[in-house]
Amino acid sequence: MVEVFRGSYFEAMNVRNLLEGKEISVFTQNEYMSNIEPWVVASGGLNPVKLQVDELDFDASKIIIDDYLNGNNNLETGDQ
Repeated sequence: MVEVFRGSYFEAMNVRNLLEGKEISVFTQNEYMSNIEPWVVASGGLNPVKLQVDELDFDASKIIIDDYLNGNNNLETGDQ
């Protein structure tokens, strides 16, 4: 497993949902502690949640995350 993203709880959940929507398995580290005591799991409580994926999914994950961070979510809603 390799780390592909680190951020706040809400942002990490958005990214996790995008990855899982593309059938990429994601391991979430510090999911619960980030809400209870974020300063315990990360210096100053900044970006406490880590997302990890299998090494084989790393390249595809980085593309999805880079698109997300640049505001290009490419979400398919079915609306026309």
